[in-house]
Amino acid sequence: MSYYYFISSLPEIRFGQEPPIPEEDFLSLSLAWLPTKDYNQLAEVAGGRSGKSKNEAVKKWHNWETALRNSLVSARAHKTGIEPGKYLRGTEFAEAYVRSAAQELIKIGDQKKAEKELDLLRWRYLDELSAAHSFDFNVALSYLLKLKILSRWARLDEGAGKEELNKNLKGKYKETQ
Repeated sequence: MSYYYFISSLPEIRFGQEPPIPEEDFLSLSLAWLPTKDYNQLAEVAGGRSGKSKNEAVKKWHNWETALRNSLVSARAHKTGIEPGKYLRGTEFAEAYVRSAAQELIKIGDQKKAEKELDLLRWRYLDELSAAHSFDFNVALSYLLKLKILSRWARLDEGAGKEELNKNLKGKYKETQ
């Protein structure tokens, strides 16, 4: 099993571009080249089940993401005058730059632009998470999470979103008649 070959063989990944490979292919390659316990960690993260991980890199990511979301909750609550307490999760406290970014993000009027800025903030943290690493789990984890970000943007389709909204609105309208 070799992280060197695995990491070296991954296509370059850049924010704002199409994902270079599907998440499923990344996980298949992980299974072929990485230790089983590392593959299992990646599969848990890919499936959104990283909250109870014992892996340090996964814990760091999960705690950072929780702190980011709590910062967004607090900023939105402050803006609307709602008590945030019941919406907060965990006990992680965000770094000052994350809290500041959350406050700026909720001021952006264009939802798509705000979402892009939010994902760019995540991307930068993932760069930090893998910065001192070359061929290990942290790099694989960062790559997977970046793939998830790119995949989400690739799936977004304005026409399909409007169609879904109209379908939901029609359903609500029928229920009230």
